[in-house]
Amino acid sequence: MESLDDRSSVPNGEHSLDDVPEGGKLERIAAHTQGLVTDLREWIDLRIDLAILEVEERIDEAKNEVALGVTLAVFGFFAALFTLTTIALGVGWLLGHPFWGFLAVTVALILVVVTLQATQPALVPPSNLFESLRGDRATAAKEQASRSRPASAAVENDRSGKGDSDESDRPTDSASS
Repeated sequence: MESLDDRSSVPNGEHSLDDVPEGGKLERIAAHTQGLVTDLREWIDLRIDLAILEVEERIDEAKNEVALGVTLAVFGFFAALFTLTTIALGVGWLLGHPFWGFLAVTVALILVVVTLQATQPALVPPSNLFESLRGDRATAAKEQASRSRPASAAVENDRSGKGDSDESDRPTDSASS
């Protein structure tokens, strides 16, 4: 931390009179403290503004993803609808009448729905977020417990050759060998 020089110890050419507050030492310290508090307030305000901007940015990204998802869903729906219509017209042309094509596509879609309802497959795997977080905590706790052991245990492990560090990490002195 930079120390403040007393006005009597500083030559006249180094500091301008605008930088040094008027009055005695106590007034100068009070003025510098007020300046420090003002700078701290400005810094806190800037950090709050940065946090607000980051939240706004995340919200904008989420809104953009939702809008894109809705747009893709609408276009996907119409693409699937027109594809099924084309298939129905094609099958109907092959069978001689469009009615039979639409009936065949409808029956195929109903079979798909009934099969999915009967089997109820897991289309999306479970996230297991809770278990993974608990597992990470348990692993971290075990690592912390293994790292924080008494010095006597570390000395006994080193003497018996069961220490976790390899030979290059150990200090070499003639008394221990």
